[in-house]
Amino acid sequence: MQTPAKRIVHEHRSRAADADRQAAPRQGTLQRGLLILDTLIQAVHPLTLAGIAAEVKLDLSTTLRLLRSLEELGRVMRVGDGKQYLASPAALRPLPLKHPLEELRRQADPLVRALAAKIGETVVLIAYVGAERLVVDVFQAPDSLSPYYSTWLFGPYHASAPGKAFLLALPTERREALLGPGPFPALTGHTVTSAEVLRAQLEEAEARGYVTIRDEYYEGVSAIGANFHAWDGRVVGCLAITGFTADFTDEHVEQMAAELLACTRLMPLQVPALQQLLPFAVR
Repeated sequence: MQTPAKRIVHEHRSRAADADRQAAPRQGTLQRGLLILDTLIQAVHPLTLAGIAAEVKLDLSTTLRLLRSLEELGRVMRVGDGKQYLASPAALRPLPLKHPLEELRRQADPLVRALAAKIGETVVLIAYVGAERLVVDVFQAPDSLSPYYSTWLFGPYHASAPGKAFLLALPTERREALLGPGPFPALTGHTVTSAEVLRAQLEEAEARGYVTIRDEYYEGVSAIGANFHAWDGRVVGCLAITGFTADFTDEHVEQMAAELLACTRLMPLQVPALQQLLPFAVR
């Protein structure tokens, strides 16, 4: 059985993927090729030509032609009897090992892993890329929530911890432009839909240093999040602690927040890659 957090991301990704596939016949060669590549990257086993064609809703001849082009480009490879396809190593792991995002993942690992173990909850390491949120890694403690996260977060800015944390990193005018005037979509009965209420929450969060979410994105799931900075004070990303609402008592949240803020203060001291990530964080 999937956890609530798993269903959140899975349902969002499925809707997006379905929309892409329904539009596939109207897309050009590049879009169709990328759709096939995305399908292979997400696959957990080799796929046949017929399986790929059915997944992306293209005919067999078009799918085969695109697969051959991707194979020539080194993004797809055939395995077994040559009738099954996998994404190539270059497609599965495109970033160089010394890329700033890879360096961030390695350098932050001991610090964030220790945080997860100390508070007994799941901690997500997120980098800001432009105006988007990218999951770099997920750290779990024993018996903590086991959510599935896609690498690209699409959770609403007004109802997710990474979203609210990102809003704190923006100047007020940019924040207001990104959110719009409201009312905002209600995902649960606890979602903040009023621009005035959200503005007050963000002001309070800015004063204390972290944002909170309680049943706002999905019933039964809560989170807190705090931004971390490079040496020059510019925000590069955030850490989000997520778990079951029943476990997020006021006392536990207070304890977690203290540990979270301590961890974010150590990030620029122990993670040199943060300075390298500044060009990616331009927004």
